[in-house]
Amino acid sequence: MLRPMPRAGFAERFTIAVLVAIAAAVFGIAGCSRRPAPVLEMGDDAVPGLIEVELRERAALPGKVIDEEAQEDDLYGDALSAEYDVELQVDPGVEREGLAQLRARKDVIWAEPVVRYQALWLPNDPGFSKQWHLKAAGAPQAWDTTRGEGVTVAVIDTGIYPVDDLDPARLVKGWNFVANNDDARDDHAHGTHVAGTIAQSTGNGKGVAGMAPQARLMPIKVLSAFGGGTSHDIAEGIRWAVDHGARVLNLSLGGGARSLAMESAVAYARRRGAVVVCAAGNGGSRGVSYPAAYPDAFAISAVGPRGRLAPYSSFGRQIAIAAPGGDKSQGEESGVLQQTLADGSTTEAAYRWFQGTSMAAPHVAGAAALVMSLGVSAPGAVEDLLRSTAQDPPESSSERYGSGLLDAAAAVRQATLWWGLWRLAFAVLGAWFALRHARALDQIRATEKPGPAFWAGLVIGSGALAMLAPAFGERIPLMSFLALPPAAWPQRFLTPWAGYAGWSAQQLEGEIEAGAWSLVPANGQLLFETPADDMWCRMQPPTIMRPSLN
Repeated sequence: MLRPMPRAGFAERFTIAVLVAIAAAVFGIAGCSRRPAPVLEMGDDAVPGLIEVELRERAALPGKVIDEEAQEDDLYGDALSAEYDVELQVDPGVEREGLAQLRARKDVIWAEPVVRYQALWLPNDPGFSKQWHLKAAGAPQAWDTTRGEGVTVAVIDTGIYPVDDLDPARLVKGWNFVANNDDARDDHAHGTHVAGTIAQSTGNGKGVAGMAPQARLMPIKVLSAFGGGTSHDIAEGIRWAVDHGARVLNLSLGGGARSLAMESAVAYARRRGAVVVCAAGNGGSRGVSYPAAYPDAFAISAVGPRGRLAPYSSFGRQIAIAAPGGDKSQGEESGVLQQTLADGSTTEAAYRWFQGTSMAAPHVAGAAALVMSLGVSAPGAVEDLLRSTAQDPPESSSERYGSGLLDAAAAVRQATLWWGLWRLAFAVLGAWFALRHARALDQIRATEKPGPAFWAGLVIGSGALAMLAPAFGERIPLMSFLALPPAAWPQRFLTPWAGYAGWSAQQLEGEIEAGAWSLVPANGQLLFETPADDMWCRMQPPTIMRPSLN
């Protein structure tokens, strides 16, 4: 005897109906195209003679096939079948006719001209193509992420003249320690050239570009129109710049004499959260000049267009990194090109090629500004990033190249990735601690699940703390780790105890490496030459040291 089959329940029938509807929809659209592709016409960015076609299936096409590749799930193609992307080469001038013929075919999903793209942002300054040094330093790739917004760089030099390729809105108030007034305009040309390398107006359709075009520039005039200055004025300028908000200091100057006043000022600046970038000197031999030789300075040697140490560059164990400074022995355009005062003028501007470690240092100062604008504000962290991302030099020599050749793009990439992960880890740790603490105080029961409002407040609070930590954390002695990546912790926490052990012996060794020195009276004349090509500034400290005569 046959028994009737039990009738399916409502839930079972509903499930079967849904599955049938899904299957019908899937098979119904299997051969259907998605939304029609828009028609893209020829424009100024079109590459002459190149067309790209998306086909439903392989087929013969007019022109020469340059590249062909199967594409899955194209935005405008069939939902469940593969398409074929083909790049065609046709005769220049007939692209429009070819596109019209291809679009009329049923097997063509879309056809468009191949267009030219570039990095997210490249300057339209006409002289940028001649600035090999900015490209060698990795500036164009770094600009896609940051251009130095919000960072003030002090140019402690001969001043800055407001040439037309420097945005006056980004020149902040400075000070003239030579004349003791607030007129810090350049009357020599050296400081303006240095400032241009750091933050020349970029993308304004004129002149040339700079490393950190959105950074602010602070003119600190400590060198006279003759290119000389005293250790007292330089020390005062360093302190003034830091006290007035500068976070990067560029000192493209130096001499052979050690000054305790200047050494203390450099240490003061670094304690206050500033990176002190200094030119190594143009002696062309072993022996880094002061202030670059001080422990808290970031000493820079110079390389030419081929990445090799420039023949004039000083070198030694204090070198932190190397950067483009030019080498005009390979030709005039192998120097560093920026706008500054015209030769012999204090009012007219010109674009000039300079060389020297004075030109190398501002490339690093600009890179430091780029990194700092991303929130990496502790000097140790900035220096560690620049060192760890430096390119391998053409020869292995830490005395000549330090950690390697400056790569601002790599430093910015690492800062963006690892600094973001470090902040995220800190935010997660803060959220975990807050939740644990709240449960310990019975503000949240162990069995109770926190509501959306709790989690929203926790995320906002911990995230804000993580973002703010790098901005001021290095100024709080016991909280400095918040502003440093783990790799920079030893330098930050061990330096006060171990960093100065044996310091005097190290300095004596460095002075012996540089040559034998003897004291001369304070009223001695300037001792360090300032060749027009090298642009190496002189110093007149109260007690001057100079090489002994053989």
